[in-house]
Amino acid sequence: MKNLKFILGALLMGALVFSCSNDDDNNNDLTCEEAVEASANAAIAFNAATPAEKEERCNDYKDALQDQIDVCGDDSGALQDIIDSLGDCTLDQVTGVISVNYGFARTFETDITVTTAGNVRHVTAYDNASSDWISFDIQDGATGADVIENFTIHILTSDYQPLPDDEGRHFSSNISVNNANSIDGTFFGLVTSPTTGADVDLTSGVINPDL
Repeated sequence: MKNLKFILGALLMGALVFSCSNDDDNNNDLTCEEAVEASANAAIAFNAATPAEKEERCNDYKDALQDQIDVCGDDSGALQDIIDSLGDCTLDQVTGVISVNYGFARTFETDITVTTAGNVRHVTAYDNASSDWISFDIQDGATGADVIENFTIHILTSDYQPLPDDEGRHFSSNISVNNANSIDGTFFGLVTSPTTGADVDLTSGVINPDL
């Protein structure tokens, strides 16, 4: 199966908003601005989807991109490239584990997926003994300290994310391998829930999915 491709809605809107000049040349009820917004929102929903939701939201995203092409045009071919990269919207399951300790050891080894858009990889993994999950983004091939982006860990009913270093907290990661076959690395530090304000101290985090 082909890897699904992921793109942040904000980036899509920013890169393509200037293509909105062909509203009068199509039969779609949407304006170009509305089509761009709809495809950006569909991209965000696709990124946030659980594995069970991924295929449906992928198809929704492809439909929104096609609407944008119909309304705004696609002179550069960038939108069609995204549609092509999404393929048939099936997920590649990968092996390996992501593990961490937050008062007790937790291993995320269920429904591990690595999806790619351009040079950004989006990694998601679930714990098979609970509803907890973990996700993050990383640039393809990036290694070294603190190259992980958009890190989120879901524990019980809350999402936890790193706070900026300038707020007196620190979350750290180090990626030693990032290639076509695997992503290996470590992570640790404080994360907080934006909704409850509660903190969790992550220790001994290990990243080791085999692609």
